[in-house]
Amino acid sequence: MNRFLLLNLHTFFIWSSFSFKREVGYVDVKDLPGRITFTRNRFLLFFLLLFSLPSFSQSLAGKIQDTEGKPLPFANLLLLNGKDSSLVKGVASDAGGSFLIEKVRPGTYVLSGSAIGFKTGYSSRITIGAASGLVKVPVFSLVTQSKQLKEVTVTGIRPFVELRPDRTIVNIANSIIASGSTALEVLEKAPGVTVDRQNDQLYLKGKEGVIVQIDGKQTYLSMADVVALLRSMPSDNIDRIELITNPSAKYDAAGNSGIIDIKLKKNNNIGTNGSLSVAAGSGRFDRQRGSLQINHRTAKLNFFGSYSANRGGNYWDFKLERDQVDGSERNLVDQDSYIKFKERGQNAKAGIDYFINKTTTIGLVYTAFWSNTQERSPAGTSFRRKESDPVYLQTLTEKKLSNIPSNQLGNLNIQHMFGKKGGQLTADVNMGYFERKFTNSLITQTLIPSVPSEPLSGLFTQMPTTIKIFTARADYSQSINSIWKMEAGVKTGSVLSDNNLTLNSGDVGNLQPDLALSNHFRYTERVNAVYVSFSGKLDLKTEIQFGVRAEHTHSVGNSITFNNVVKRNYLNLFPSVFLSRPLSKNHTLVASYSYRIDRPNYPRLNPARSYLDPYAYSSGNPYLNPQYTHSLELKHGFKNKIYTSLGASFVHDYVFFVIKPVGTKSSERIPENIGKSQVYNLTLSFPATVIKGWTLQTTIMGTYSQFQYTYKGTPLSVQQVSGRLNGSNAITLGKGWTAELTGWLNTPSVNALWHSPWLGSLDVGIQKSIRSNLKAKFTLQDVFHSNQILGKIEAPNFYSNINIKFDTRVAMLTLIYNFGNQQLKSSRQRKAGAEEEVQRTN
Repeated sequence: MNRFLLLNLHTFFIWSSFSFKREVGYVDVKDLPGRITFTRNRFLLFFLLLFSLPSFSQSLAGKIQDTEGKPLPFANLLLLNGKDSSLVKGVASDAGGSFLIEKVRPGTYVLSGSAIGFKTGYSSRITIGAASGLVKVPVFSLVTQSKQLKEVTVTGIRPFVELRPDRTIVNIANSIIASGSTALEVLEKAPGVTVDRQNDQLYLKGKEGVIVQIDGKQTYLSMADVVALLRSMPSDNIDRIELITNPSAKYDAAGNSGIIDIKLKKNNNIGTNGSLSVAAGSGRFDRQRGSLQINHRTAKLNFFGSYSANRGGNYWDFKLERDQVDGSERNLVDQDSYIKFKERGQNAKAGIDYFINKTTTIGLVYTAFWSNTQERSPAGTSFRRKESDPVYLQTLTEKKLSNIPSNQLGNLNIQHMFGKKGGQLTADVNMGYFERKFTNSLITQTLIPSVPSEPLSGLFTQMPTTIKIFTARADYSQSINSIWKMEAGVKTGSVLSDNNLTLNSGDVGNLQPDLALSNHFRYTERVNAVYVSFSGKLDLKTEIQFGVRAEHTHSVGNSITFNNVVKRNYLNLFPSVFLSRPLSKNHTLVASYSYRIDRPNYPRLNPARSYLDPYAYSSGNPYLNPQYTHSLELKHGFKNKIYTSLGASFVHDYVFFVIKPVGTKSSERIPENIGKSQVYNLTLSFPATVIKGWTLQTTIMGTYSQFQYTYKGTPLSVQQVSGRLNGSNAITLGKGWTAELTGWLNTPSVNALWHSPWLGSLDVGIQKSIRSNLKAKFTLQDVFHSNQILGKIEAPNFYSNINIKFDTRVAMLTLIYNFGNQQLKSSRQRKAGAEEEVQRTN
């Protein structure tokens, strides 16, 4: 596991650090007198600090693996005295199975190795002479063992939020609050994550451009479709969510704020086993959810699959005020809409792993998502010249919208180990197909001025979309020696998007095609990438990882209707570096830097219009450029519990959805490269025990933002300071009862033109373990119904105030039943190469 440490900022709370991961291993040596437990920290890396320590006389270096020749990461190694088997030192192997034992005195020793799921192994006797230097020990292997689990009394549970030096982990599987929720509702509770429900966007530490992955591979959806997917995915399918703010060169360079990786539940047990969960509840509208996971494993084959379904309702109580000026003419616009949703969703996953021999495994995975959203809403709009003036225009619009997307992805993967040297090759091919059926109907009646003979006006939009995706990648890793490791890889990906919007307008009953507003848009893109990364030690304590990724992009946006073609062809280099070092037994520092790109998703490039009502619409921008981000982070860890981080990001060609007036009555929402931004954040996360059985995990984040942008030709600058508080309480009540209470609070904040006030939410839940394989959970989300969208836009000659309430106060009851045997076996870790393309397909 990787760890990145670095930097000490001294007094007050500036302990800091950058993406790193730290593991603590515990070894119980029962064959020795007494009982010895030791802890060994490990970390990974960054740049910018120069550490140097003198070398010590003797060091032992080696590698530990299983009988198939696969390295065993984070195995426990004990150096035992050859005479009486007393413990001399203990360490843990790194991610590649390598280990280094420092400061060994001359003598005779035996090395012991152990890992979960393996029998303890012992080396032959090792003799250390008086000469200084590095002694390499032969590679030795551990034999797999299976253990039948007996009845276990659980004395502790994973915390809902778990802070690691290089990432934040939100543990969903054992959470009460998460039960019966959707993945989107759970993600909203994660520290540093903000969900913009109005624009269907996710923000990580105040920054847009998040890459969402599921089990290490991207969804190949645009952010709006990712939000729709997470809204329909039951949380009972999820094991944990990992938030990675500074990815290494191995990852696609896409995403200027980092990666959100959703890890689905997996069952790696021998035989047939699985789990079933059902949930039901209600807010203003009822909702039901269910999921099934099943796994069958033999010595040669592993079959796995899951299915979940979700249905229910929701609402938006939408109020919008606009004050816009065009020349000497002014309009005060009030829009009021109550939108009712009917939502259904299905997720399915099926796959097989075939263990060809000890060194080669091949796998096939199919993943699919379907959803169906129907909207109906009456929308009223009124116009005044001044606040004291009467309404001179008032309309009532009946809107019906149907959105039926599906996303299917097939993955073929292979993993091969190259004998004793420990080289590993992984490769995969992905083929994806996204399809959406979209219709939007608006029927508008003019109430003021009242003209009885005036017919109803209408707009009818059809916008079918198809996206075809192909990616292939290969990654190779090799230990150069006992200290250094190399990783390298290549990837190619191509996308073909076809979006044919037809708009009919006119009097109801006599709608005619509107050629000026219809548009057939095709977008093709190919990205070829190559990367290389090295990790190792600069000295006995300082670890470093550095790499560079090169990505070449060729794209063509073709607006067939308007005969407008936009071509782009560019090459970018994306370096990343991590440096880590323990300062003492309890203090660790890590620093990191990465350079990233956020390419526009495909709909943002489509100039076609999509209407909210006759006076408000959104459109894409075929001339939109990618935005680029320099990210730095400095993190300090204390006793692997308290983390303080200082981060900074610098974005140029900043992309923002600008809402601006069109004439005196209408408004347009369009993405533009408006300028640049600087964001600095300071985060402190710490656990606390309130009383016995009651633990509290708290995360406090302060942010300073500066935006410099141009709005309608006017240069503007905005600075602001904001904060966010996340708290998660876990309470053990006894006799199988546990409880949770989580919440978040945002201070007023600014994002370019957008200003938000105080916002927050509180959730409570209680759980009863009826049997070891049966649990019941009850939750109440958003107790005070305070999770809503409140904000305003202030710009020259334009002001907008928005208030949106949702069906967020919801009570849910969930039952979870686990079935199958409980034999443990080590599992294969698989990753797929679908990295960026699906993320952008909305």
